[in-house]
Amino acid sequence: MATSKLGLNDFCKSEEEEIVQSVFNNIIRDCNGILPAFLNLVIDCSNAKSGKSFSDAHVDLKLGCECREAYSLDYIKGCPECGCVYTKDILALDIMKEFLKDGVDAIEKYPTATSRSFLSLFEFLRDKRKHEEAIQKLAKDTRINGSKETQIMVGFAHHLFSQLIPGKKYEVNEYAKQLPDKCGCGCMATISKGDTSVGSERTWHGRFDIILNNTIAVTLGNGETKDSDNEDDECHDTNLEPARKQRKVETESTCDICDEVRANNKHDSVLLESKVVEQIIAEAITNGFAQVNRNENTLSHFLIPTIAATVDHVCICLYDPLYDCLLLAEEWMKLWIPQKDILDHKTIVVVWLFLNFTVFTETKMAAKHNLDISGLHAQLQNHLVYYREVETRKQFNSPVVPWSFAKSYKASVCE
Repeated sequence: MATSKLGLNDFCKSEEEEIVQSVFNNIIRDCNGILPAFLNLVIDCSNAKSGKSFSDAHVDLKLGCECREAYSLDYIKGCPECGCVYTKDILALDIMKEFLKDGVDAIEKYPTATSRSFLSLFEFLRDKRKHEEAIQKLAKDTRINGSKETQIMVGFAHHLFSQLIPGKKYEVNEYAKQLPDKCGCGCMATISKGDTSVGSERTWHGRFDIILNNTIAVTLGNGETKDSDNEDDECHDTNLEPARKQRKVETESTCDICDEVRANNKHDSVLLESKVVEQIIAEAITNGFAQVNRNENTLSHFLIPTIAATVDHVCICLYDPLYDCLLLAEEWMKLWIPQKDILDHKTIVVVWLFLNFTVFTETKMAAKHNLDISGLHAQLQNHLVYYREVETRKQFNSPVVPWSFAKSYKASVCE
């Protein structure tokens, strides 16, 4: 693959530099929900021992059980609580603060991996309009031959996620329906396809839609939303939302994280849609183990990201297989600015930070901040050994097709 002709110095005092500084400032100062917090999830039970495919994964969260019980008791004992971690507390903030102060010049003293990550973001932002138009054409143009879902998968792989990592290395599921050899947006780029499978017959398993840099999994859904037929249904009681527990990471006194989450009648929290969450969690856990098994020296202390996306939204799940710590963004981030067909800079930069997680995220989060463990290790017991042996690029008899997870991500907690 050809190397970029641009260097970091080409972005000094540039519009791209200003965009990144603005988003960094919002991240560092975030005390009012500008970015979604990450829920510190505990698993009540699952079928992780059963060797099920991702689409058949069952994960019952402790929070979900507590919400159902609280609802049945009419909240006599109050709302359940869930620990939360701010996005900024997961990230390595030193470089962000220095970039705010000195811009591109601040990057020079950091390792090559850091400068290459920044360069990939700057290049994407400079060419953003080209990539926006490509994704929109693949999502909306009915004249494009083949599976629309597959075309969108290709668009996201080639024109979004891979553009945000050095080397732009990706593979899409080679078993995808009507997978083209060339990108259908008109750029005629060759599509990189391959074996995106992970897991084993004794663990959760399946094929991701996209694998980035042989490490980060991306799974796609069609983004349809499901609203209740009855706005006044008691399942949509605004008291159904759990309260956020006092964070275990110390914050400024101005951050009122202990307040109860204010919910609307549509319950936008991704946590409340069971099948979506179950599949994302199963994928994040299985890929987390596979990546640490493959590269223990480099990745064993990180929260490994898994990305879930629709045409309009993106969500991030993080799992540390060493400490058994599971975090899920409390809501989906919007990819596009409404009515403008422009990618949201804030969302793009946040996704970029997690795609380059070995550069921009903290290690040993669970141990440093005494976060709750998910409990999966204890539940697996002797079966844990199979997850500690799990690999990528494993063949299965029943391929998991793209866009296999649930169609909706909006539902009430009592579903």
